[in-house]
Amino acid sequence: MKKIIFAIFSVLILSLVACDKDYETEGAPTMDDARVIRVSIDVRDVHYDDQRTFYNHDAKEVIVQVLPGKDWTTLKVFVTPSLFSTMSPDGGQTDDWSSGSKSYTIKSGDGSATNTYTVKIVEVEAFGNNHPWG
Repeated sequence: MKKIIFAIFSVLILSLVACDKDYETEGAPTMDDARVIRVSIDVRDVHYDDQRTFYNHDAKEVIVQVLPGKDWTTLKVFVTPSLFSTMSPDGGQTDDWSSGSKSYTIKSGDGSATNTYTVKIVEVEAFGNNHPWG
């Protein structure tokens, strides 16, 4: 009986703590969101350990840093838009990235917002304190 009372008391305390108004989480996806949320190069082209991705939503820019020695003409880059939105062109296609950048237009699910993101691939000698925006 003591175990049951303890379990009920524990659930009550946890539910009160979980309802704390100071506890903030990222809001649920909405239909008016038009952002790029993930960019990565296919692991068969550039291993995960050889790439770092940085997002600047204010500038609508994503920079993927890669280590030297990759063939820029046949990279498959996965670009994922926010939930409910559409994107043009589609991500996940093998493209020529020799110019170093491509633009993707994301339209929100309700059509109220459209953003064009530039995705850049930049070769760096090593990873470290070389954040693209300082």
